[in-house]
This record gives sequence, C-alpha cells and structure tokens, in this order.
Amino acid sequence: MTLNEAVNAYITMKRSLGAVFSTDTRILRSFTRVLGDIPLDTIDPQAIYVFCRGCGPPTRWWERKHQTLRGFFTFLVSRGYLSASPLPEPAPRIPRSFEPHIYSRDELQRLLEATKIIEDEHSPLQHTTFRILLLVLYGAGLRPSEGLRLRCSDVNLDERVLAVWDTKFFKSRLVPIGRTLAAALFTYYKARKHLPLPAGTHSAFFTARTGDPITLNKLEKVFARLRQHAGIQSPPGARWQPRLHDLRHSFALHRLIAWYREGADVQARLPLLSTYLGHVNISGTQTYLTMTHELLAEASKRFECYTAIGVKEQSNVESPPDGTFRPPVPDRGIGCRSQSQS
Repeated sequence: MTLNEAVNAYITMKRSLGAVFSTDTRILRSFTRVLGDIPLDTIDPQAIYVFCRGCGPPTRWWERKHQTLRGFFTFLVSRGYLSASPLPEPAPRIPRSFEPHIYSRDELQRLLEATKIIEDEHSPLQHTTFRILLLVLYGAGLRPSEGLRLRCSDVNLDERVLAVWDTKFFKSRLVPIGRTLAAALFTYYKARKHLPLPAGTHSAFFTARTGDPITLNKLEKVFARLRQHAGIQSPPGARWQPRLHDLRHSFALHRLIAWYREGADVQARLPLLSTYLGHVNISGTQTYLTMTHELLAEASKRFECYTAIGVKEQSNVESPPDGTFRPPVPDRGIGCRSQSQS
C-alpha cells in the first residue's frame, strides 16, 4: 500500500465515524505531498521529524502534526499495514506562551455599547442581534460556533435552558441561564419572529435579515470592529489581540471568583463548571482558569480565612501530655462568611 492510499483509507474511516477531521485531513494531505506517494515501508523517521518540525521557532503546530500522525500510524499498525510506527517518539513539548484576555466588566460593557456602530437602516435588528449574541457567549459561556448554531427550538425561555447539539467532540448538553439573560433573549425573540423562518422552528435563532444563519467569519469581523471601537487591545508588542473566544474564558474565571466571594467550596464546584462548559473532565476546564490579580486576591483571602480559623482553634486546644501539638485541620471549602454565620 502506498502512502496516498493509506491516507485516503484513514480519512474515510474517520469520517465514517462522524468525525469532521478537517485539520487532520489538511495535515495528512500535506504529509503526502512532502514525502510523495511512496510505499509505507519506506517512510523514513527523519523525514517525519523534518515535516513535523517545520521551519523557524518551534510552535504548537509541531505538536499538532505529531498528534495527527500518531493516530494515522496507529491505525496502520492496527490494520497490519505496518509492523511498527516510524513516528519519532516522544512527542515534542512546546511551552505555552499564549494567555487569553480576561475581559473586565467595564470592557464587557463597552463592547455591548459599541454595537450601536453597526446600526443599519436596511437591517434594523442587526445591532441588537450582535449585542444579544455577545451577551449569550459571555453569560452562558458558549463557544462562538455554539451560539451561532442555536436554533429557535433550542432556546427554551420558559425553562431558561439552551440546548447545544453536536458541539466539539460531538457532545450535546443543556445550558441553564439566569433570569436577566433569559429576559434579554425573550425581548430579542419577539423582534426575531418578524424575520424569515426558512426552516420553521429549526431556523437560526441569531440571524441576518434574510433569515440565514450568521457565519463565524461575519461574527469575527464584526467583533474586531467592536473591540477596536471599544478601545480594547493588548499591550504594545503583544502577539495576539483579545479574541471572541476569550469571552468564554472570562465567563469561567468570573464564575470562579464569584464562588470564592460567596465562600463556596470551589474544588467541589469545579466539576459542575466543567459540565456546564461541555468539557469531558476538569483538566479541560483548567486551561480556562488563568491566574489574574483578581483571582489571586480572592484565593489569598480564602487562605487568610483558613489561617485565622486555625489560629483561633489552636488557642482553644490543649497540648497532649507528650508535649507535641497537632493543629486541627479546617473543613474543606469553608470560607469567612460561613464561619462568621456558624
């Protein structure tokens, strides 16, 4: 079997299982172009390394190509097309230099107010559509693609629940929302009903004036205008500007800070946040929890509470006869507020 035949078989298999597999397909096609349509048993590990490494400083794209090829060669070995994988191991570990932008509440307000600049007399609902869409992305912690794929039938305002279907990794989930966000969605929907519904209740909830769904490319372009008008930008020399997806990061971090301030058991609630965001496990959520001054301050307050509780209890505990002292351990997750009320 040649490399091109193997790549075609692998892509066909993955897509038959329901995988979108677009990025991996581009990587595998590029791999075939670089190495040529050679027999599988002549693939040189050094050629694989050069393809993955690329030129210039190491980037995460090196890791991404290595990950794709690992799955490809595992498939070939499992099917008996190769006796062993020629992929050099272990995988590279590229330091993560990217940090998401955590929007302050003032910045979020400026973004929403900036939607006035996209008012259009030919599409009077346009600025409201994008304003409410940004509210949903932040207020419900949705990915941009999830917000755009919402259908009218997915928005249950009586129960205050959004249904998110076949999202990343083909998962679906129900997302409860608060009263304020539900009220904003209800106001928007009353106006939305006057626009075309080409697919009935399965029509896009956030739509252009034609009733067609808003594309991600359109949303990204509008967001760039709004961000620039609101004066939200990274420090000079920064590689990245604040992104649309950072609204989801901001939601997760602000939720965590709110739990600290409520005196809640944050560790016990992290799995709930993970489920709400649609992650398989907590490790996926941890990438959203960037350490900021505000979060560090709240965590420090919690630690001070633990310390104060320990000192207070130590003063009421007599040392054992052997002269050693064993300080009591405070209950997990108990904050200053709950202690003062007990």
